[in-house]
Order: sequence, then C-alpha cells, then structure tokens
Amino acid sequence: MLYPLSYEGKYGFSSSQTEDLCSQHNLSTTFQSNFTAFLDCSPLFKHAYATRGSNSTMPRAIHQAVPIAQSNERWEEMTGRLLKVTVSRPNEFPDRKRPYVVRWRVNGRAHWRSFASLKGRNGAESFCSMLDVAAVNESAWNAQTGLPKSMSTTKSVSVATFCQTYIRDEWTRLSPSSRKSYVEALASFVLSCARANASEPPYEWRREVRHWLTPNSCNQTDDSITHRIENQGQLTPRLRTWLAKNSPLLSELDREILFEADRKMRSRPRGGALYAPNTQRRLTTVAKTALGSAVDRGLLDTIPWPRRDRGATAKSDFRGSQEMDSGVVPDIATLLQILDALETQQPGSHLYRILSYVCGFSGLRPGEAIALTVEDLRLPEVGWGSIRVQRAWSGVIGGMWNDDSENIGEPKTERSRRVVPIPSLLVAELRNWLARTEIQSGPLFMTRNGTRPTQSNWRRALFRAGSDVAWPHTLTPYGLRRTNASHLAQSIPIAEAADRLGHSVEVLTKHYVKRVAGQTEISNQILERFYEVGTQSSARSSIHRSSSARRIRS
Repeated sequence: MLYPLSYEGKYGFSSSQTEDLCSQHNLSTTFQSNFTAFLDCSPLFKHAYATRGSNSTMPRAIHQAVPIAQSNERWEEMTGRLLKVTVSRPNEFPDRKRPYVVRWRVNGRAHWRSFASLKGRNGAESFCSMLDVAAVNESAWNAQTGLPKSMSTTKSVSVATFCQTYIRDEWTRLSPSSRKSYVEALASFVLSCARANASEPPYEWRREVRHWLTPNSCNQTDDSITHRIENQGQLTPRLRTWLAKNSPLLSELDREILFEADRKMRSRPRGGALYAPNTQRRLTTVAKTALGSAVDRGLLDTIPWPRRDRGATAKSDFRGSQEMDSGVVPDIATLLQILDALETQQPGSHLYRILSYVCGFSGLRPGEAIALTVEDLRLPEVGWGSIRVQRAWSGVIGGMWNDDSENIGEPKTERSRRVVPIPSLLVAELRNWLARTEIQSGPLFMTRNGTRPTQSNWRRALFRAGSDVAWPHTLTPYGLRRTNASHLAQSIPIAEAADRLGHSVEVLTKHYVKRVAGQTEISNQILERFYEVGTQSSARSSIHRSSSARRIRS
C-alpha cells in the first residue's frame, strides 16, 4: 500500500536521516537536495521503503506511515495494516453470457467481475492488468467494490454525456454504415430518455443531437500516423439547458424511465406512427448495447430495460407499423418484368437495371455488388459463370461517416468472402453490360460523374418499376437478395443456398427465406395430388378388407 510517510517536513525525514538514506543507496549530493521531489514522482520508491521488511536498513522513522487523506467520496479507510491485493488470471466459463471472470482479493475480501470478451479495451485481460498496476501504485481502495480510486467511477454522468463518450470510444471499431446507424439510434435515445415531466423536445433537435454525437475523425502525420477523435458539433444554449435539466443520470435509470424511452423510440417524431419492426429493433438494440457498455465499465449494475417483445404489447407495436414486411417476394416471371421495367430513357436506368440483375440472380448484398470489379467476374460464352466477392462498399457518402480509405472495405463477415455461381441469364446480361460500357478493368459500376451509385436512387428506381408492373409490395435493393434467397431455398439444398449467400443455415431460414408469390396455387396442386394418392390407397385397402371378410364368411 502506498502511504505518505510521517516525519519532520513533508515526508518526516530530518536532514540527517535524508543524508544517511541517500548515502546508503549511493545517491548523489545533488539528489539529496531534491529528495522530496523524488518521493513525489516515484510511487514505486515510496512503496518499497514504506513496506519495510525485517532486513531493511531504512531508519524506523520512515515506517511511521499514515493513510493518504480521503476525498469527499465515500471511501472506507483501510488502516491498521498494510494493504494486500492479490489478482487471479481470467477464467473462462463458456456456458455463461459473460464467460470471462476476473477474481481478486483486497485484504482477504473476495471480489469478482465478468466480461463478454477476453481481449480489448473492455476485456478481462485489460481489467486484470489495470488491477495489477494499481496494486503497486495506489493506496486508496474502496472496501465495498474492491477497486482502487482511479478505477472506481461515480454514477453522476448523464445519459447524454455517456452516449457521446461511448460513440467516441467505439468510433474507430465501427464500420461506416454502423456509425451512421449508432448515431441515429443514440440521438433518438438521448431525446427519448428524459426525467418525468420533461417538456417534449422539438423535432429539429434530432439533427442537432446527431451532429453533436458524431465525432470528427482526423489523421495527423508527423514521423508516424496518429488517430485523433474530437467532438464535431456544439449544442445551442436552449438544447444544452434542456439536456442539463432533463437528461437523467445513469444512477437514476429505472424501469419507468426506460419504459417511456422505449415507447418513444419506437414511434416516429411526427404523427406518432410506429417505425417498421426492424427499425424498432435496431434503435432499441443500439441503446441497450450502449448501456451494456456502462455495465462493463461499472457505471451501472444492471440494465433495467423493460421487455416489450411478447403479448399484446408486441402485437400493437407491429400492428401500427406503416412499413410491415409483407413476407412475399416476386416469382421469377414477375422479377424479370420488374427488372426490364427499370430501363427508361434516363441514362442511369441501365446502371440500376444491371445492378438489380446481379442482386436478384446472385444474391449479393447491394454493397457487395456496387464494389465489384471486372476482375471479379468469370463470364464464359456458354454455361454458368461466377462472381468472386472479396470487398464491399460502405454504403454511405461523405466524410461524416467515413474517409476515402473506408469507402471500399472488407465484406460484412468471413463467410461473405465467397465465389458465387451465376446462371447463364446473368452471364449474358453482364457480357452485354461490358460491351455497352467498354469497361476493360477496374470498377464495374460507376455513374457518369465517376462516383458509386447510391442506394437511395436505386431504391426509387425499383419502386417506380414495381408500380409500372403492378407489383403490390415494396421491392428494395436488399429485397432482391431476399428474393434470390427464397428462390434458392425452394430449389436446391438449404446448406448450398446458405453457402452461396454467405450465411449459416440458421440465419438464412430465420431472416431471408420468404414466401414466393404464386406458390399458393402450386402448393395446392401438389397437395391435391398427394391427397388423391392417399385416397386411392385407402379405397384399395377397404376393398381388400371387404373381399377378405366375404371369403372368411363363405
């Protein structure tokens, strides 16, 4: 334990004791005059001599130690004996939600904390290392939590401030599209999570809060490259006052506050209509993830988020959505009609038509299709070809969410690196596209301005084409991937379909496979034939039993 030493002067050493101590350890005369400064800047030196052993040559006056004066926080003083801290290496318990556990003892009292990951900033090994360093360098330890003062955190931080800090800490780890999603979700959480009787925040504040939460990432190059994250926006006085008054502290979060926050986050700011189910889940999941980080950092004990995913509440949440997923995808004939209707007099329509062909008949994600190059294609004159997927477009535009090096990055998952077989129909369309554009190498899909096509324009083109052929449901660029997944699941083994899409079988069946339009009548015909066979078999068995009974009676 690090104690300030009790002696004449600041550290209790008389001039003769100081001179004797320095001479024993071959310290220079110049150093003797600065001995107090040395003790101030060298906690390891103080620790070594404050915890004197039986064979120490230090004067006994040095060992008259008293604890460091405590701050105004509620610390339980540990006096009367030396502080003993023992830290065990992380243990793994695979069956737990947070499988990595660090155990340590402070003066014999056991403490423990569990973690979701072993490595990383919030991992078990990092926490264990901080305890090891604190055991040598720090004296103020909380007897209740078992943590040193430097690692103990008060719960006086507001929800708004914590969300800004959380985004800044996670920024470099998130992909560009995830950054945008996280900022939008946490902006909604900051304005929805308010104390009771708080005034309703104006709609215009959402944009301001998003700007305030978004860090400004910039690289500075000297002899080496350093990465600096700064706050990008400032709040107006009115919004700053509202947050200071109404944003609750993390310690104040309870089920009532979070229930209201959950309810508000599921509804649109204007009109009160519910978001689509997927949007509701995305917004609330990001908020829960941020609060989970607060638990890992010791700012919260638990996440008192109420459950709304069952019973009548869940039904009302989804019934009021204006963007309900129909669960129906077009069949092959209807899909071809929609894709052909994409081509108009507009020069860009040819680009969105070929992109839709790629996603509709290969199952690529929109970002994977946009990032394709000529070198990724194998297009034989006859038969099936293939597309090699090894990169993806970030899906966002502008320096707010990414920089130039992040526009094209790695695919979403390791499974996403794959070679996808493509039918001769798509091979012919791609060969025609190369002949039309005269592209020899490099990016396959670029606009006339030399930029990547945007999904917003692509979505509008699909919506117009669907309306032209009277398709009653909304078809999006990502919906083309679900359409292909549904076609594959009905035609080939499910494991092969999952491999082509870069997913596990469980993810494919849970999120991607939909009902194909027109299959009801086909299914009825299949079942009708099945029932006819069963009826005929039952009739033959009845006739056989009747004839057998007559023979027995005769």
